Amino acid sequence: MEGLTRLVSETMARHGLDVPIDHGRLQWSRWFPLESSFDLVLVPERAGIFAIAEEVIPAGELGSKRMLSVLQVSEAADLGFAMSRLFSPASPLKERVAAGRLYARYTVIEDDSHRGTALNAFQRWLASSAEAVSGIAQDSIPPAESGQAYETQEVSEPSKPVFPAGF
Repeated sequence: MEGLTRLVSETMARHGLDVPIDHGRLQWSRWFPLESSFDLVLVPERAGIFAIAEEVIPAGELGSKRMLSVLQVSEAADLGFAMSRLFSPASPLKERVAAGRLYARYTVIEDDSHRGTALNAFQRWLASSAEAVSGIAQDSIPPAESGQAYETQEVSEPSKPVFPAGF
């Protein structure tokens, strides 16, 4: 199916048409705990986007559902490799990973332009969510480089989040 999507995208691009990716139709994995590198065994060695979240309310407290706070959304040419770096001693999330309160999910997006478009949409969503919670505008902070944490990004237009809670 990904090959068909790419073929259609390339054909449309040759004819000067650009159809944006529908971010609501991305096939995300379920959230899974990041307790050891063995949790990443089923993560594909394909290009895509992954999200890292921290548990802020455990399941059973204040209701029956667990609440997660998204810390970062990153893109990767190889999801398995990029996510395994979270367990390296140099990882900025090393202490949080060791605490066992981090969760992850991913989606495969092979096309570079679609992956970049989706990542930018998630960056805007994170920035607008952070602004809504804190009340502080995030428009003066420059975007991070590819592969780094994306907690904020320059926001050019005020809008409500693109993605619902729990995307």
